[in-house]
Amino acid sequence: MDLPADLLTLEEVGSTNDVARELAEKGAAHGAAVAARRQTAGRGRRGHAWESPRGNLYLSVLLRPDVTPSRLPGLAAACGLGALDGLDVLELSNAPQLKWPNDLLACGLKLGGILVEAGRDSAGSPFAVCGIGINMESAPSHLEAICLAELGAAPPFSALAEGLRAGIVTRVDAWARVGAAEPLTGIRGDYLAHLAWRGEKVVALSPSGERLAAGVLETVDVWGRAVVGGRAYAAEQASLRRA
Repeated sequence: MDLPADLLTLEEVGSTNDVARELAEKGAAHGAAVAARRQTAGRGRRGHAWESPRGNLYLSVLLRPDVTPSRLPGLAAACGLGALDGLDVLELSNAPQLKWPNDLLACGLKLGGILVEAGRDSAGSPFAVCGIGINMESAPSHLEAICLAELGAAPPFSALAEGLRAGIVTRVDAWARVGAAEPLTGIRGDYLAHLAWRGEKVVALSPSGERLAAGVLETVDVWGRAVVGGRAYAAEQASLRRA
């Protein structure tokens, strides 16, 4: 497969993240991206299957940020803000929010999800792939979800894909230019301004579904951890649900 200069669009793939990883391993450049109209083997956080019917958008962006390892936990937050930047042009009546650590919400319902995966190319250089799925024409019936069509937005597939790609790359580049050790330095204020459920009662669940804590979602700290009831949880430790 030829290396794309920016955006490669496919009708159907197993996983856009897998295609983007293959391109990264061959040396594709920072900002190259793969978009698909359907996935047959999409995945979400913790290996969960991601329902990927035709009519929605599945996009993976290759990122090569020049940052120290200590900054990398902030990459997903930067990608989330970049996705919101890409959606801004739609002027949605209900502004999308970020649900810690990896979902996009609108009207309190799931509009999309983000999965960031790391790797190394054939030269040993590190890279990351930001995969994002957006419900355009339909939303999974078994989830509390919503799609852009229900929000009154009907963007062309290619325009939305390019807008999201550009938003993510621009935001990640700005985040990477901040010379600091803490992952969310430079973007934390903006992230908190778009954080769903802040100040509300939530439940923190372990990867196995065990209840870890219940309390108010106070903040997300500079290390990217959700603070619930005075205790900080990393994304690898917990997910949040409304209480």
